[in-house]
Amino acid sequence: MYIMIKYVIWILMIFINSLEIVNAQEPGGKQNHWKLGGAVGMDFAQMLFVNPKFGAGEDKIGIGGNLSFFAKYKQNRLSWDNFLGLTFGVQRLGSFRRQIPFQKSVDELRLTSKFGYSITDQSPFGYAFDVLFLSQITPTFEGNILSPNSDSVTLPIAQFCSPATLTLSPGIGFKKKTNLGEFHALLSPASLKLIFVASDTTARLGLHGNPYSTGVTEQEFIDTWGVRPDGQFGTNIFYAKNSIQFGATLKAGYSHKFFKYKEGEKDKFRLVLATTLNLYSNYMRMPQHIDVEWITNVDLMLFKGLSISLMTNLFWDYDVLVQVDEDGDITTGVNGYESQGRRVSFMQSLLIKYNFLF
Repeated sequence: MYIMIKYVIWILMIFINSLEIVNAQEPGGKQNHWKLGGAVGMDFAQMLFVNPKFGAGEDKIGIGGNLSFFAKYKQNRLSWDNFLGLTFGVQRLGSFRRQIPFQKSVDELRLTSKFGYSITDQSPFGYAFDVLFLSQITPTFEGNILSPNSDSVTLPIAQFCSPATLTLSPGIGFKKKTNLGEFHALLSPASLKLIFVASDTTARLGLHGNPYSTGVTEQEFIDTWGVRPDGQFGTNIFYAKNSIQFGATLKAGYSHKFFKYKEGEKDKFRLVLATTLNLYSNYMRMPQHIDVEWITNVDLMLFKGLSISLMTNLFWDYDVLVQVDEDGDITTGVNGYESQGRRVSFMQSLLIKYNFLF
């Protein structure tokens, strides 16, 4: 937990400092072209049993949340949209009298930045440059737990910047507001994607899309992945800590606000919907296997910035292995998962959020 708090404070300090710089660039009397804001969401559940009845259940504690900040700049034909999001949650099921470790339910750090310059003042098309960074903030050990198993020496299967994904996508952008909502898209035929696993022990697991092959020679590894391996264990198992991909990116999104009402002199909306589909194809290796990420957010406003938020994330990447429950029995395997494989991954979260503007 200390590591998580350290990274959260570090991120918040950087963001707050950037806000001070932005505000300093706008002296009094001049139009402020920046729009700054964010949201804080919390999820908490707790249950305690003392001498529970048979079949009544067992102790439970779970806590999680979501921090998000945005900074948008717009002046004439130039736009610059920035977003920083952190989603984190832990849970523990079982009697507090037993030494049961906390399990991680979600952990994602997401940073996006998009520059846009319209072709004309009225055209919905323009030149665009999109940056996406993804990682997590705390170590994860086998079984999705936050601390290693005391019975044996266990190394983390994932941690901050292990893995990290950076995507740079220059291309043509589209953005248009209509009565049916706002539509936006980005097409980049020359997109660079870097998957980096900073930890050598994590990279050698081959779980995060970094180059990894078994039963091959070093030259066969190079021919397959286009990079020289960083390490080897056994006689014919090779891995690399990074993967540089070159391909095409297509992003398409839609957002709309429903049920307008007045709050003082400002227009507010009861329901806000936003969805984005991100597709990526790697020219250099198996371009037919398209990476997919589809994120949807639905916010139902209650009153004065307080809302109920539903978020879903559908993910598919041929190179990234996921945990698989083969038999549907949560009592077998580590954390109920017996194996790993290539599957569609889906995540859903429901939070109470407080939205704010600077």
